[in-house]
Amino acid sequence: MEGSAMSLSGRKPLRREWAHGLHSLWQFTAGSGGLDSAMEGMFALAGPTVEREFLKFSAHPIGQRLLAHSPRPDLNALLSDQDALGAMPKGSFADAYLVYMDDDGMAPAAAFLEAAGLDEKARRFGWSEDQLWFVRRMANSHDLFHVLGAYDRTVIGEVGVDAYTAGHIPLLPIRLMMLYFLALKPSEPIGWPRYVMNSYRHGRDTPSLFCVDYEAMLPMPLDEVRRQIGVPSFESVHWRGVPSKGRTLDKIERRIEGR
Repeated sequence: MEGSAMSLSGRKPLRREWAHGLHSLWQFTAGSGGLDSAMEGMFALAGPTVEREFLKFSAHPIGQRLLAHSPRPDLNALLSDQDALGAMPKGSFADAYLVYMDDDGMAPAAAFLEAAGLDEKARRFGWSEDQLWFVRRMANSHDLFHVLGAYDRTVIGEVGVDAYTAGHIPLLPIRLMMLYFLALKPSEPIGWPRYVMNSYRHGRDTPSLFCVDYEAMLPMPLDEVRRQIGVPSFESVHWRGVPSKGRTLDKIERRIEGR
């Protein structure tokens, strides 16, 4: 099906740019490159995943409806509209998102989208206009995954949501990061491998978060959103609790925060 769809469209299959992608990820993990290196490495290696996930989205009833809508919805514009989100009920998905984003160091969705430079990446990596819209729509999925999965913004929560993402999306760069997470060996490693792997399974067991009508769900109670999507609760996955970060992860957290 995938091959025939691509032949009908006349477009070449999206490919991974191995050398460039791995070099960019190495720069990020070695500390010589910032978020730009991480995003460059991720998208350089993500070609087949972008193609596959877009095909799933375009075959899903929600994806078909959103793609057919004119004009197409701009999720990132809504996520950047604090007035619109703030008018939604307390306890809603939107309310939880605003609480998560309520920090001096958190850039709004539109700012992240601009920093990602997706239009330029689309030209270099060969995405179609529909694929670009799809990638733009999910550009802030990291923050949405934080809220839906209930992973906080500590370094423990960041590792957890990245492992969750690795389980949820077959995105090679994120899965390669799993090896890095497991090799961190924090100085207080009680339950550390279990936490990372359970976070991975948490994402694996969550139905597609790409095929979600976020515009319709943001005003709804967060617990109801999780129930309708089928997101397993954080407590059911991490019922033994979470590990303490120890000196190694504390050092990484300080580096990320510039302290």
